[in-house]
Amino acid sequence: MKLVKRSLKQRVFSFDPFLLACTLGLSLISILALLGGKEEFGTHALFMQTAMTVLGVGMVIFLASLDYEDIVEKYCVPAYLGSVALLALTLIFGFSIGSNRSWIEIPFTGFSIQPSEFVKAVYIMTFAKPLSMVKDTINKPRTLLALAAHAGIIIGLVLLSGDLGVALVYMGITAVMLFCAGLDLRYFLTAILLVAFAFPFIWTFLETYQQQRILIGFNPDLDPAGYGKQPILGRKAIINGGFFGKGLFGGHYYNSLPVAESDFMFATLAEKFGFVGGFLTIALLFLLVARILWIARGARKDYGKLICVGVAAMIVLQTFINLGMCLVLLPVIGVTLPFVSAGGSSVLATYLIVGMVHSVRAGKNKYFLDT
Repeated sequence: MKLVKRSLKQRVFSFDPFLLACTLGLSLISILALLGGKEEFGTHALFMQTAMTVLGVGMVIFLASLDYEDIVEKYCVPAYLGSVALLALTLIFGFSIGSNRSWIEIPFTGFSIQPSEFVKAVYIMTFAKPLSMVKDTINKPRTLLALAAHAGIIIGLVLLSGDLGVALVYMGITAVMLFCAGLDLRYFLTAILLVAFAFPFIWTFLETYQQQRILIGFNPDLDPAGYGKQPILGRKAIINGGFFGKGLFGGHYYNSLPVAESDFMFATLAEKFGFVGGFLTIALLFLLVARILWIARGARKDYGKLICVGVAAMIVLQTFINLGMCLVLLPVIGVTLPFVSAGGSSVLATYLIVGMVHSVRAGKNKYFLDT
């Protein structure tokens, strides 16, 4: 018997069908909700969501055909440096949407992207590699300082852009990957205590609107006509949907709900498709994460396992935060629901990130036995 490399046909069909089915199901729910609300959202949002889904599936097939081990080994350092440079350029030459200076225009195209969404993929990959190299010394202060610097540069640049929601997702991904790499729980407890003691000082540096968003985020009825209006309308939309919803073209609360097609897409689809649609969305996200963790167990390399863990953490964190926003349990901090919230950068970047998991899955069958 000898080891033979996969043929071109085998590489093209290396993607994980179950994983792809979950992501396509989520995208289909989103596209249907946008179709039902096209009079409010416009045809551009529907077109972009459909186009980014098609392009995303193409990227998944392409990434699954690649050898992720070669990519990590050869391009980890330049990819990390390129990400730092891109985030820095966004701070200098980017523009703001709302209060976040996190968008940059692609020259000569007329399109703009949110680099921090795409950098998530590179960050997970480049953080997984050093973690796998220092797993035996991860609890030593010198090692931990080096890892903190690696993560801190990226997270710091995202914080400087003013995008607190995305920065929190990066922090969560980092914490979960460190935990799975073997970091002692004492470090996590120490970090929690430090944040608790530092919070009163951090609070004084927040802008007034940020303080108001946090306070009213936990009790929007304090300011129903101002900062509390968005979550209150989102809650009404979900309640109005009932069990089966108001139908594809039904519902009316989402019409006056700010960013109903993006950050509050769950409220929109819940009003249209009811509890059934909301439950199906959450179930698909749960199955997606479960499949990613299953793939992590069979990864050939430690950094392959950590890549899967990082992707699963991102999906869980964004889902938890976004649903918390829509259900008036958490402040509104602008975190999208994976594959469901409309937005070119968000959708395409999430397909790219999950595409890495497809590549890890395909890595199990990098070679086959020829008898």
